[in-house]
Amino acid sequence: MFVKGTLKITSILLILAIILLLFRYTLISFIIFLIIAFLLQFFRDPSRKTPEDEGVIVASADGRFLNGKIDIIKIVESEDHLTRQVLEKHEKGILISTYMSGLDVHVNRVPITGRIIKTQYYPGKFKLAQGDVHKENEKNLIVIESKYGKIGVVQIAGFVARRIVQYVQMGDIVHTGDRLGMIRFGSRVDVIIPYKNSQLMIYKGGRPKAGETIIARMTDKDTKKINHE
Repeated sequence: MFVKGTLKITSILLILAIILLLFRYTLISFIIFLIIAFLLQFFRDPSRKTPEDEGVIVASADGRFLNGKIDIIKIVESEDHLTRQVLEKHEKGILISTYMSGLDVHVNRVPITGRIIKTQYYPGKFKLAQGDVHKENEKNLIVIESKYGKIGVVQIAGFVARRIVQYVQMGDIVHTGDRLGMIRFGSRVDVIIPYKNSQLMIYKGGRPKAGETIIARMTDKDTKKINHE
């Protein structure tokens, strides 16, 4: 499967490349074939087998290839304009940040079933999406109200990624594993979950698969455990 419109564009490019090849514009044809291969690789949208367990939170982004991985896990509070949209005053949360390499699938997934209660775009810089850049770079915040509390998903643009696409709207009812949006040509996705009554199931350096990998479970008691290694 591919993102909508991908096959139409690549088909047009393929016809153009073949015509140019027939007229012996070999180098130009070769470049177009490379572009087609890149588009098919980048805009792929494979089906995912989403777990149906009660109370699970799944990864919103892939971090599977090259340097793609979960590279930040930390406790946060309602201290800036982003976390205040997700956490109540004096409430703690856990931020799980996944860096997506150029070879990763860039379609993002809904981490938990609920209702979209807020979406907000924030203009910003286009720095390399390495490390803690969510305060400076262009981003898009999506807040989901679940039966366990608010969950925030932050799509963050990077140096190459210059367009954030959102598939959902305010008031939508979404289900775990649904397609949430995508970041074109790279970057990072942060998920903010409640600190209270949550148990992390992943670790820093882990390589999640969006819509499949369970990153946390909501429990009936405070576990207060974070895996940093």
